Amino acid sequence: MTGRPLSWSDEAHEVMAGDLTVAVAYLTPAGGAVVTSVSPVGIVDRATGRVGFTTSLGFPKKLERILHDPHVAVAYHTRLHGFAAHDGYVLAQGSASVDLSPSAQRLARVMDASEDFLGRAKRGTVWDWLLREYHQERVFVDIDVARLATWPDLSARGPMTVAGPSWPRPPDPQRPPAKGTAPRVGVPGLARQIAPLPHRLLAYRGADGHPVVLPVRVTGHDEDGLRLTAPPGL
Repeated sequence: MTGRPLSWSDEAHEVMAGDLTVAVAYLTPAGGAVVTSVSPVGIVDRATGRVGFTTSLGFPKKLERILHDPHVAVAYHTRLHGFAAHDGYVLAQGSASVDLSPSAQRLARVMDASEDFLGRAKRGTVWDWLLREYHQERVFVDIDVARLATWPDLSARGPMTVAGPSWPRPPDPQRPPAKGTAPRVGVPGLARQIAPLPHRLLAYRGADGHPVVLPVRVTGHDEDGLRLTAPPGL
């Protein structure tokens, strides 16, 4: 690593600046990965090689995990919201830092930026009071992008282009948990819950410690769990 900010293509930047809904993955102490949805409202700085998002202090577990292990990934996985037009799937991996006490100026800038995606914010004495927790009690997660992988379509199929370190080898298998690998939940019910969802994303810890987030298809289930189809080679 040279210490220089990572650079990426114009197409990838359009996606990162234009998507309203993205998937963020962070790691768990047990070596797993959790995916959660956030709205970055165009927080991307090409000059510094950073992306980011804001979140409420009402979600402490997410922040606790990120502070414990800053390896995170951001998947730009849908064009249904926002205004990006490029069809590519973009996965940014990097190290996160958390700004727990953002300045009033930074909060104001992100509220102004959000109006491009969400429309003009409600303002006035009553609205400012009602929405104070939503607008003011927020923290920023800043991610120094170490690797950016892109695919030509949202299924993450086709040739992968990587900016930064080369894509790592597949991760080694984890040790089976003490209570075995049988499902902890009712698989048929879980399959019914998943079926109507518009997006299905799978996250795991990659060989280099960064989370990987991939779109998958659920092709069936049995007593061992869900049957998934993932992009080839991943």
